[in-house]
Amino acid sequence: MGYYIYKLTATLLPKGLGRDTVNHDLGVFTTIEKAEQVLQEYVKNGRFPSLVYCYSIEFLPLNDEMEFSSGRRLNIYLSNGELQISEMNCMSCSVNWDERFPFHIRIVIDCGPNQKSYFLLFNHWCRKLATKCARISFGEPKYELGAFYNNSVWFLTAREKERLMEYLNASIAMRSPGVNNRWQSAIWNFNNEVEPETRCLALDIPIPDYTKLEP
Repeated sequence: MGYYIYKLTATLLPKGLGRDTVNHDLGVFTTIEKAEQVLQEYVKNGRFPSLVYCYSIEFLPLNDEMEFSSGRRLNIYLSNGELQISEMNCMSCSVNWDERFPFHIRIVIDCGPNQKSYFLLFNHWCRKLATKCARISFGEPKYELGAFYNNSVWFLTAREKERLMEYLNASIAMRSPGVNNRWQSAIWNFNNEVEPETRCLALDIPIPDYTKLEP
């Protein structure tokens, strides 16, 4: 039998939207009900030194010896407390990395109310060395909400957006039919994880113009 503890965090915008974010810990709780209650109290009465970008609740799993185990879940809420994303157990696959590019793509599945289709983009080819993360939609040049555990929110510069397009278009060697570049590899990994199959994406959908990404 496993257990969870629940960590509540507010992601702040000290210099405004599109700039660096700061994660502000608001407490750790033994029940999700208490964590959500405290979240709503902060929504109504919280006083922060800057604007709130979003709130998040991390589901941190413990084993029978009360040690951290695998299988995390992350809920992300708008600044008004409305649930937007629920990444269940961080179900994921990584798209093959390349040291020439400062990127690492990880696929997660949103099991929340909106069931969004997006990927995580980290600011280092080695995931463990990344300090920032962006959630980017598969369907349009759009950021999805939220930080990723200890990583701050990443809004790409114009040059980084250009490099991302190069990275996604780069050819790779993969045995799966129809997978010729990193973009198609990301879609293939998403489809391999998502349920039901009606949420799968076509491998031949064009890459959105991510140079148009805006906060």
